[in-house]
Amino acid sequence: MKQNLLTVSAPPFWHCGAGIPRSSYLTLLALVPAAVAGVIHYGHGALGVISLSVAACMISEALMQKALGRSVTIRDGSAALTGVLLAMLLPAGAPWWVVVVGAVSAIVVGKQIFGGLGNHPLNAALVGWVMIRISWPLHMDPDVTLVHLAGLEGLSPLAAIRGGFVDALNLNDLMMGRVVGPIGSAGLLLLAGGAALALLRVIKWEVSLGFLGGAILGLLLLGSRMLPPGSDTTVNLATLLFAGPVMLGAFFLATDAPSSPTRPAAMWIYGAGAGFLGITIQVFGSYYDAGIPFGILLVSLAGPLLDKIRPKALGKE
Repeated sequence: MKQNLLTVSAPPFWHCGAGIPRSSYLTLLALVPAAVAGVIHYGHGALGVISLSVAACMISEALMQKALGRSVTIRDGSAALTGVLLAMLLPAGAPWWVVVVGAVSAIVVGKQIFGGLGNHPLNAALVGWVMIRISWPLHMDPDVTLVHLAGLEGLSPLAAIRGGFVDALNLNDLMMGRVVGPIGSAGLLLLAGGAALALLRVIKWEVSLGFLGGAILGLLLLGSRMLPPGSDTTVNLATLLFAGPVMLGAFFLATDAPSSPTRPAAMWIYGAGAGFLGITIQVFGSYYDAGIPFGILLVSLAGPLLDKIRPKALGKE
């Protein structure tokens, strides 16, 4: 006689009360203002990159799930969300084949080979992004791919700061994404969308606040080192904070549920570590424009170890 056994998973058990479709579609909705701002500023090229990235992610997910004998779940919105997040990191001038390679890599390498949604140890969008960022750096450089875009002049904000051209930067333009940069450059709109997600408990606000705290600490300690040696120019904290993808990282990349810790203390450490390391790479690394994504990826590797940080039970030594 077959006996039914109770099967449970190992703690911790963390749940915000939101299902996958609700979480995915609310996050997509929170990204809409920044995505629309990117399309308005960069033109039809931005819309093409977003559409192609989403389509490639959804098709890749459906084909992989079919090939592996799993149920096709593209209606839950997670594949579409991966596509939008990847597109927000890309310049509007990225070639179509680079977008497709990044999207397919995100789904196949970053997600499905680990068992699908909930099992991947790293943010799938960042896995796809890092593969094309390292493989084709010129096609991923906004200063190169957007040079012929009508009405768009100057350097990307981080390149301008490293060159000492701080006076050429306008804080309002930085916050609204009216700069040479990736599609998701509207930091203020991302901040507003991320705050809404935190209030709805769709994302882990501890990670976001920890990330912002770590990033601000890093900018306060190291921000002046981004200027060229011997420069007598100064740059304020707000300019540094909105010059890179800090807001996208804090609210939409670092908060990826499968790749981030679940315990409160671990979430704060993870967020702060990712923010600080991202700024450190941004200041000292050769891939200075990629500091935030690289910082999140590297700290994500320590997520399982961070989750072992827990208070001692009563009565334990």
